[in-house]
Amino acid sequence: MTSPAVKALLQTDSRLLWRDPLLGWILLLPFGVALLLRIVVPRIGEALDAANGFDLAPYHPLIMGAYLMTVPGIVGMIIGFLLLDERDARTLTALRVTPLSMRRYLAYRITVPLVAGTLATLAGYPLAGLSPLPLRDLAPIALVAGLWAPLLALLLATAAPNKVAGFALVKVLNSINLIPIASFFVPVPFQYAAGILPGYWPMRALWSAATGGSYGSHLVVGAVISVLAITATAALFDRRLLRHG
Repeated sequence: MTSPAVKALLQTDSRLLWRDPLLGWILLLPFGVALLLRIVVPRIGEALDAANGFDLAPYHPLIMGAYLMTVPGIVGMIIGFLLLDERDARTLTALRVTPLSMRRYLAYRITVPLVAGTLATLAGYPLAGLSPLPLRDLAPIALVAGLWAPLLALLLATAAPNKVAGFALVKVLNSINLIPIASFFVPVPFQYAAGILPGYWPMRALWSAATGGSYGSHLVVGAVISVLAITATAALFDRRLLRHG
């Protein structure tokens, strides 16, 4: 994709984003949530320890696993709403008569949320101060987790008839993708049953990395599952909105 095309699309997204104050504020959520975790979780841990000697520290990776998938979920929601705005404004239909190919447009729509979700995670995760990881471990985990952002955005744009329904759909999809949190309490290999959901593999990689274990295979499987899901959803998005939008 040529840089002028990327610049034009970024400018359009910026206008749409700041036209809706709610979406602008949502952009700050990953950092607000991280700071909230930094303040609240240690205090809860101290209270539990004082009350009954319960140590919350071993469960910090569980908490950060939820955060790991929440951040790209937020980014995916924002991009998905931008796509809904474009669809309602018939922008997608107009794109068919521009020099920008639909394949390149779709590549842009997948790349931007992936990059934004990954960078937001890398910036927000250390702010929480829980279960810290070195960048060499956090970066690949955040990248695979970031694949949830374009997948959610495309699902939202394809399935939601409007923004009101979109909010409900986002809640459902993000909640479903966080179901693998429960597998933290299930022994291996039984917890792999949760691997049908994309969120399981980055979270499982984080849990392994937090205890000094290997996690490369988890990221490979997670990346394959997410890429396959994105490919299928992108094809549906292309067929329903780009070719017949």
